Amino acid sequence: MAEDAFVEITDPQTGKTFFANILTGECTWDKPQNAKVKPKDPNGEWWELFDENHKLPYFYNTKTGETEWLRPQNATVVPLMAIQNSSIGKRVSVALQRASMMGTTTDMPDFSSMGNAQNGGSRLARSEQQNKNGGYQFGSSPAGASPTSGQNGAGESAWQQAKKFGIGQPVNNPDAAMSMNPFNRKGSIAPQHLSYAHLSILFRRPPTLPKDLQLHITQFRIDGFAQRYFAEHRRGIFRRRVPVEKMLEWQKDALKSPLMVMNKEYHKEAQKCFKLLQRIMGDRGGVPANSEQHRKEIQELLDKGINSGILRDEIYVQLCKQLSHNPQPESIFRGWQFMCVITIAFPPSKNFEEYLKSFVQQHFGVRENRVDILSKHAHKKLLRICKVGPRGKTISLQEIERAQEAPFLASVFGETLDDIMKAQTAEFPELKLPRILPFLAEAILTLNGCKTEGVFRVPGDVDAVTDLKCRIEKNEYSMAGIVDPNVPGSLLKSWLRDLADPLIPPEHYQPCIDVGANEMAPDAPRNAARIVEQLPEVNRRVVQYMIRFLRIVGDPQNQPFTKMSVGNLAMVFAPNFLRCPSDSPATIFENTKYEQAWLRILI
Repeated sequence: MAEDAFVEITDPQTGKTFFANILTGECTWDKPQNAKVKPKDPNGEWWELFDENHKLPYFYNTKTGETEWLRPQNATVVPLMAIQNSSIGKRVSVALQRASMMGTTTDMPDFSSMGNAQNGGSRLARSEQQNKNGGYQFGSSPAGASPTSGQNGAGESAWQQAKKFGIGQPVNNPDAAMSMNPFNRKGSIAPQHLSYAHLSILFRRPPTLPKDLQLHITQFRIDGFAQRYFAEHRRGIFRRRVPVEKMLEWQKDALKSPLMVMNKEYHKEAQKCFKLLQRIMGDRGGVPANSEQHRKEIQELLDKGINSGILRDEIYVQLCKQLSHNPQPESIFRGWQFMCVITIAFPPSKNFEEYLKSFVQQHFGVRENRVDILSKHAHKKLLRICKVGPRGKTISLQEIERAQEAPFLASVFGETLDDIMKAQTAEFPELKLPRILPFLAEAILTLNGCKTEGVFRVPGDVDAVTDLKCRIEKNEYSMAGIVDPNVPGSLLKSWLRDLADPLIPPEHYQPCIDVGANEMAPDAPRNAARIVEQLPEVNRRVVQYMIRFLRIVGDPQNQPFTKMSVGNLAMVFAPNFLRCPSDSPATIFENTKYEQAWLRILI
């Protein structure tokens, strides 16, 4: 029975579960009703794959990594070859084989399955053909049974053909197999139980899938999102339904209804958003690009997304629509430029996040209209905004102007320390530190920060901080008109916090926590300093400079004025030095005190 042939498979990119029928090739996000789903075997399953090099099936053990030509007896065999006609399964074996011919073996931590399946939507893909081999049965098979005898021409099993032609063991890549193992859930070890060794492996080389298979799985997920959240559009006298792919193509006319499913009270606002977007992209009149009026229109549209969360996905989808099959080069450039601006204002919803990331990534190789540069920059900002969340207030015209220029101009905010140093080398080759660091630190001291109550604890004026940031981005290192030390103080914390990579790299995080957990140990100062010495050169210089600076501010003679003890300074700056790699709130909360203790030891 086809209803009894479902297996549970995990999307290797998101960890979400879908279900595949190994007989019909049908795939669905929902757990099939009135159907049996094969449970996970604690001893590991044997995965039936296809060796494209030799045109033969082989068997891969998900737990031990063994590969065999001969079908295992008295073991659970999941014949994934049978779903090769589906939108995903069709390319699984080929993609794995291609990866295995190029990859190398890497030790991977043993992750075991945990948690419940996540159901997310409706059916997404069906096979146009049914498997012609008479079907497969779960569990063991009689000796000599060959599920692919019909494919091999002469009725011989894969093992028999391998033996006959002198073929060795199947070529296999543990990295690729582990990445796409459908019964090996992502994140199966609770973050608080990850050892330092596990973290080192995870951050050094995360498992990846072959690119072509990634794109296919991504499309599988995008189709599912479209069916769940995109509104249905109809046109013509017969009111025929407009396919999703047609609905999401560029159009010159006004939008008659929202692209996303939303309450009717927001329909007019969604239409206004589209009119504004068309003006911004020059599809419907509009003003010259990069003029002040143009930035005001951008500001108006961003405000709608900042102030109304329900419109955010709608604005993003409208932008994706106008960037798809757009015949006007200038419109394409302005649209991608707007993508770079919107991604510093507010993120998409979690449901739409993967769709948007996939859309942006698909344009990395498009050189026309400089889309490759714009899309890569937008993707970097998108990853950041998805972590930090939306802005709380209107984005200034200065910030919009800077965001438009950012893809083509070097920045000192939101970049890696290495990139910042490379960018300043041409003008200041003698500097061993990012120029911004001593500039802000000296400004704080010059503005009498050591005698200012609550320095670093009290935030500076938001507009003044934004203005100073824009000056620095334009290479204008000037404190003209600024008298409050909290303004450069706030920007210093922001600069450290927004570095693309944390000041303390992930592989050094756990040692810092271990030292902080033993703050009172006699060798704690030596151990804390040893970690700093092991940092990359630029990171080490920045940490050492910051420690010297914080010692000046935290001097006992200044504390009666600032009310900022060493403990208070460590509390304020620890999140800017260290970033917990875990997503577990309990782990983050528990580690906070140890992060502060480590920095307190250094100060």
